[in-house]
Amino acid sequence: MIARLALWNLADTSTTVEQVRAEDLPRSPGAVFEAWFSDEATERWGSFAVFADADAAQAPPPERLRELVAKDPDVVELFELESRL
Repeated sequence: MIARLALWNLADTSTTVEQVRAEDLPRSPGAVFEAWFSDEATERWGSFAVFADADAAQAPPPERLRELVAKDPDVVELFELESRL
């Protein structure tokens, strides 16, 4: 299984953490689990998602999030998940 960490810096966008929080975001396509996290002080929004394999982890984030933020994540990292959910 693959864990994907994605992080957006909203400071250089017209979108706020509050606006993204107000959305009912679906999981990224192919994710078996996804949790969203934020930090208003640094204007960052992120996702921790789990996928069956590396190919599935290449899926883009939900289209609605991409529409709101108008950019891809600033950071995307993939990790082997060592502990199963």
